[in-house]
Amino acid sequence: MTRHRFEPARLLLGLLLLGTAVTYAMNALGEWHVPLWALLALVPASLLAAAFVAVATFAVRRMLRRRRTAARRTLGGMPVDELRDGYEQLHKDNGGAKDQEGRRREGGQPEGGQPEGGDPGARSSEGHGDGTGDTQ
Repeated sequence: MTRHRFEPARLLLGLLLLGTAVTYAMNALGEWHVPLWALLALVPASLLAAAFVAVATFAVRRMLRRRRTAARRTLGGMPVDELRDGYEQLHKDNGGAKDQEGRRREGGQPEGGQPEGGDPGARSSEGHGDGTGDTQ
């Protein structure tokens, strides 16, 4: 069963309507003698009571949510915030092409991109460079 929020208005409405049903049943059996005007007023009174509880619940939850978000904002300056800012800045600059010391790498090359002393214009011995893989 999935978890959900407690709704006091639904609980109250259910209990009041259950009481109303018992009152109607006892009146129909002749056990209780309830005036007709009282029987007719029970359902709308139950609905109004549940509506007031629902509005009060909404107001309390909204106030608590605002208080929680205000408390988060006032904390500020936490080390995690500094790390998060640095992480976002890292990925804004050239798609994250920086080395471990935070310096920008030339041309956005990956860290092990070009071997030292290698000639970028030299062909490898594994093919003609036409994508066929032939060495001749």
